[in-house]
Amino acid sequence: MPKTMGYQGLVYVGTAGSTASTQILQRVDVSYDIGVQTGSTTAAGDGTSVPIETGEATSLKPSIEFNMIVDTNDAVVTTIMAAVATGAPIALRYIRSSGKLGFDCDCVVSAKQGSPLGKEATIDVKVEQVSASLRTPILNG
Repeated sequence: MPKTMGYQGLVYVGTAGSTASTQILQRVDVSYDIGVQTGSTTAAGDGTSVPIETGEATSLKPSIEFNMIVDTNDAVVTTIMAAVATGAPIALRYIRSSGKLGFDCDCVVSAKQGSPLGKEATIDVKVEQVSASLRTPILNG
């Protein structure tokens, strides 16, 4: 089985309501996670023994984080920072490698900017909340 290398991961940004189509070329690292929220189904039982905690999935919570090198001439940086400053949703899409499935949704993002001594300035971008207001999120691992 061929290996997928980190540089093959693709991240796109776009206008909320449509599939993101502008590739983020200054992307450095990216991580994608799907968490599961659960609701308790634990019952006391007959009272003769301590119940075993049980639960059922109630929702999925996708998350994507990536960082990118700051390029003041890059329109992607401007787009993302405008979304951070206003709280407006943007479209984000992540694909492990060309031809694979991944994360595709409208979301609200936050950012942390860094200026490490001896390295390029970076922006760390994190999905704060996925929005279903314009289109249904796609969460294919």
